[in-house]
Amino acid sequence: MTSLIELKEKLKNIYAEHETYLRLIFKFIAAFIALILIKSNIGFMKPINMWIVIAGAAVVCMFLSWGAVSVVLAVDIIVNVFAVSLELGVLILTVMIIMFILFFRFTPKEGAMLIIVPLAFFLKIPYFIPIAVGLVCTPVSIVSVTFGTIIYFMLDVISKNATAINNISDGSTSVTSINSIINMMGNNVEMILTIVAFIVTILVVYFIKRTSVNNSWSIAIIVGGIVDLVIILVGSTVLNTNSSLIWIIVGTLISVLLAFIVQFFVFSVDYSRIEHTQFEDDEYYYYVKAVPKINVTAPEMNVKRINAQRRKIGNKK
Repeated sequence: MTSLIELKEKLKNIYAEHETYLRLIFKFIAAFIALILIKSNIGFMKPINMWIVIAGAAVVCMFLSWGAVSVVLAVDIIVNVFAVSLELGVLILTVMIIMFILFFRFTPKEGAMLIIVPLAFFLKIPYFIPIAVGLVCTPVSIVSVTFGTIIYFMLDVISKNATAINNISDGSTSVTSINSIINMMGNNVEMILTIVAFIVTILVVYFIKRTSVNNSWSIAIIVGGIVDLVIILVGSTVLNTNSSLIWIIVGTLISVLLAFIVQFFVFSVDYSRIEHTQFEDDEYYYYVKAVPKINVTAPEMNVKRINAQRRKIGNKK
């Protein structure tokens, strides 16, 4: 355990020393992967989905804020959809405008969430998001998580109907088909179920981890995973969605494991050394429970050179 804590401290020190460059690298990787996913799922406009354009856009995103990066990706999505369907493009544009107005009003500093949430869905670990957000964020983050979820499901519907949308250019797809795709977005019960599950899980995890109970973070992770799993499983059964029940269970277990890794890096405390104290002022008595953090400084190795000393002694002889 001590070696793991030492490793954590080393990684934190490395990040602190190279934070500026690492942030740029993280933004590049996130933007590049997001652009590739857009290309593979709704890459209807070939000029902006060329590899050199994607790489150039990712480089530009390195120097932008997360909010600006999310806007760039939204524009990429809108342009791709407009390339094949005016009606669908107008719908996506309207939804994006409404979302960004609300996003910049309530959670302007969480632009990364609009990128991370869809990426988590594509990587098959979406249930990690509400648990992690409940641990390290506040309930206001529900706004950005909800919008990120909506973005993913819009891309998913468009991707699953890519063949029908592609046929618009040769006139073989009717307006009725486009309207059915639009209705699939508006009446997506799986999306609504996921959003409800995420909101409840975030609130449950957030309020449990804020309690003064020992191991509150661990309890919050486990309870949050169970709550999310039960809501998704029951909802999928009742609503008869096409979700894979086995993958829901596996994804939840993986998400809980990842959440414990987050806890290790963010909240490492020693409950065996709890201290209780109390003090007062003119108006209140204060009863304080203090839980010490686990911090281990990596030992520094001092290497002594003795060869030179031996040579000097030999020369004197």
